[in-house]
Amino acid sequence: MVIFEQDNLGRTILEIVIKNSGSIYAKEGVAYFLTHLLNTKGTLNKKEKIYSLMEEEAIEFHSSVNKEFLSVSIKFLNEKESKAKKFLQELLINLNISEDSFKKSKKEIFAKIQNKKNDNDYIASKNLFKAIFKNTPLEKPTMGEDIENLNLNDIKEFYKSIFEKEIIIVNGGEKTDTKEIETLFKNTPSKELFFSTKKSDNIKEIKNVEQSYIHFASPFNVDYKTELHLAKIATFILGAGGFGSRMMEEIRVKRGYAYSAYATNSFKKSYKILSGYLQTKLENTKDALSLVKELIDSFHEKGITQEELTQAKQFLIGSEPLRNETLSQRLLKKFNEHYLNLEENYYEKELKLIQNTTLDEVNAFIKKHKEIKDITFSIVTKE
Repeated sequence: MVIFEQDNLGRTILEIVIKNSGSIYAKEGVAYFLTHLLNTKGTLNKKEKIYSLMEEEAIEFHSSVNKEFLSVSIKFLNEKESKAKKFLQELLINLNISEDSFKKSKKEIFAKIQNKKNDNDYIASKNLFKAIFKNTPLEKPTMGEDIENLNLNDIKEFYKSIFEKEIIIVNGGEKTDTKEIETLFKNTPSKELFFSTKKSDNIKEIKNVEQSYIHFASPFNVDYKTELHLAKIATFILGAGGFGSRMMEEIRVKRGYAYSAYATNSFKKSYKILSGYLQTKLENTKDALSLVKELIDSFHEKGITQEELTQAKQFLIGSEPLRNETLSQRLLKKFNEHYLNLEENYYEKELKLIQNTTLDEVNAFIKKHKEIKDITFSIVTKE
């Protein structure tokens, strides 16, 4: 599958998305380890020098991974197309997976994991996923927590497996011939994983912190075919809309408990949740938790007002041009339409759906999804 978006700025983006190759499809830490090798260790013959050779040609390479898929991307001036694709192919098929590169990457990734222990929002988020997705691959962060048990063969086997997977090619700028790259992959369909969210007891991690870091989530079993626009409106009003949203008004403006407080949708192929976060003074922690719970309970029971719906529509429709300004934004929309099996040009049609949505429709949707009340909190705080 090739996704293409024309642009006349003289620069091309080429990204290979390898489906079902994210962290949940591999041993803990392996998928991230492979992207680290791709980004830092170069090829067997050129080693790290390949990155400086690309830089001399104004070619940018990057590999990334999330829970569901791994991707490699390259950006280049149109006249550098041939060289850029050769560099991309070389990194893909002649990656420097050696004992030496493995040992170096292991030390570097271990240091990153150690640094994450000082990121309290990361800790709260990590603990939250560990609770709501207990005993599933989603409970582990993409980077992994313990890579000491990884060996070189783990990486080699996973590296070999990605060439069996299905790919999506995302091409922006000038249309690029990708046949040689496509032939590297067998495009074998494989089963996609989905995990239901489990309500859990609240998780608390005690640290010597000056404020509490609160993350929360609940199931949000939205139908991608019929309810995405309703979820967008509802969550915008609840907590995704910044100032004016219920959470910001009640938590920050009225009570001064937090500088910011958000709730947003996380709709993936492998899970669907309503999630949010805030930071607050240590002495306000208990009240803040109760208030978030009360806000979501009230939201479910009473729904929204006509004024809130009107304001949400005005913002979501009025700000749409800002979400289409860059080539990357437009490519991401096209990718999501395909990846989430939405109809073609869904996001254009969504604006009309939002415009035509009635108050009764939104409130019936909110009332239907009582699972959003099953909140799990993860807190990093002081004793």
